[in-house]
This record gives sequence, structure tokens and C-alpha cells, in this order.
Amino acid sequence: MDKKSCKDRISELLNMVNLYTEKDKKIGSYSGGMKQRILIAQAMLNNPEILIMDEPTAGLDPSERIRIRNFLSTLSENKIIIIATHIVSDIEFIAKEIILLRNGEIANSGQPQKLLTEISDKVYEIEVGMDEEYRWDGAKIANIRMGANEKIYRVVQDEPPEGYHYQKAKAGLEELYLYYFL
Repeated sequence: MDKKSCKDRISELLNMVNLYTEKDKKIGSYSGGMKQRILIAQAMLNNPEILIMDEPTAGLDPSERIRIRNFLSTLSENKIIIIATHIVSDIEFIAKEIILLRNGEIANSGQPQKLLTEISDKVYEIEVGMDEEYRWDGAKIANIRMGANEKIYRVVQDEPPEGYHYQKAKAGLEELYLYYFL
């Protein structure tokens, strides 16, 4: 890149990652999240057609995570972006295709809605008493929240829970992750 183009591109990218007002500070004084955003800007400097990112939102606060996620989503209109992450919410709304890797092998792949359909009958919310624990062989607990007089377990399991008050729940990518990796 010529010097003028590079300077213009740097200003544009600093605006995109919300660091333009911090441009004159030494990088050593930046927080971890700010450094992460600088790395994203650096990766975009030469406007690559394919962008491979590893945990691009690690260390970011929620508002910056959303900003970067939306930024990557917009970029994906004209680029191939491959994101390796364990942060499911980073890909839940922007991924066109997901590849689930387990021990270096493809466990499954496809469009998010197709993958979620495959486990749609395996996600339940189960109510138990405040002093009880939910136990079921093969159940993978996604979440436990406290109700007024009960605990509500959100689980992924192959069979409906017998002997418990439950309802089916809409599957999300966290449940998909649990299904394949726990």
C-alpha cells in the first residue's frame, strides 16, 4: 500500500473499531480489549478477501463485543470470514455456515437453523423443588435459574424427562455445542 492509502485506511479502521480518539496513545497503555480491537484493525489493513480470526471478541466488554460482531457481519457480505471461537453468541446471529470440530474431525456442519433443527426435540426446561437436584443419565445442563419456588434446569438430552414437570424449549447454539462436546 502506498503511504497515503495506508494512512487513510488506518483512520477508517480506527473509526470502525472505535479507537480513533485513542490513536495517539501508546499501545502499551491500552486495555486488553483495546489491543484486541487493534489486532482486528491490523488484520483488515490490506482489505483481505479471506479473513481468519481466532476468538476475535475475547476480552471485550459487551458493547464492544456487539460492535465487533456487527462489524464482522457487515464485512462478511463481501468476504469470507472464518471465526474460531468458543463464544457461541459471537456466531449465533452472523454465521451462514457452522463447522463443529471435535478432536480435529468434523462432527457436523451446516447452516445454523439446519443444525438446530437436528436437536430441536432434545432441549427441555425442567422444574424441580428448591432442595432438589435434577439428575438424568446423559443430560447436559445448559443453565439453572431460580424461580419463585423452584429451580428450572435447561438441559439437552435424547429422551424426555420422566417423572418431572417439563416443557420443550427452543434450541440455541449453546445447546448444540453441549450436545456435541459434553
